[in-house]
Amino acid sequence: MSLPFLVFANLVLLCRFCTQFREGGVNWRRWSIKVAVELAGLALFELHSWLFAAAATVIVMNTAGILWDALGWRRNAGHFVLGIVYLLALSVWFSPAFGLRFWPVISDAFGGIGQLTAFEAVFRSSFSTTAMLVFFGLLVVTSEMNLAVRAVFDYLDVKPRLAGDSDEVDVVTYNRGRVIGFLERALIFSLVLGRHYDAVGFMLIAKAFIHVRHLPDRAALEYMLIGTLLSASLAVAVGELIVHLSGA
Repeated sequence: MSLPFLVFANLVLLCRFCTQFREGGVNWRRWSIKVAVELAGLALFELHSWLFAAAATVIVMNTAGILWDALGWRRNAGHFVLGIVYLLALSVWFSPAFGLRFWPVISDAFGGIGQLTAFEAVFRSSFSTTAMLVFFGLLVVTSEMNLAVRAVFDYLDVKPRLAGDSDEVDVVTYNRGRVIGFLERALIFSLVLGRHYDAVGFMLIAKAFIHVRHLPDRAALEYMLIGTLLSASLAVAVGELIVHLSGA
């Protein structure tokens, strides 16, 4: 993966991550800010005819996201698929064949800022392809895989319910599970990068032991087990992919 693609893809993924904490109907203000930030990010790259294709992709994919929110059907699955298509389209425009690259002043400015502090090595290493690839994997494993896990919950209808015979979703528990999933996948991803599979196994066993003793019913247990196993599997898969791509 090229550095220009990784930088812009990380900006897109970061914007997508920030939008996942709000659900419901179309939020025009949120989508407008998201489009504006992503289009502004394209200013980092030299003016090129293919840059307009990348800008068109930003507008088209975000418009598709707005329409899917308005449709209100299988929201998580739809946004997950749109995210994959979005990244694939960007990978074309930022491929070596089309030659999109940073303005020289951007790289010079970043190096100049680094020289103003004692952390110059940190600045330089954080702008490397390897660092951006790891950050890319972290955003995928937290943001995009959250959509995948929730899409499975939607399909299997195993969302946590309120006490009693109510079919109403326990929103508080569901949202807490999302945050726990973010942290869990980020931790497993980090452990996989460090090749600490024994720690991954210990963490999953400890979590299962704690939850099995305190979960109130079978439905809650199924929600926890499906979420944990699916979340862990996706985190390991993304971690292994990043290790392979980085050549570690």
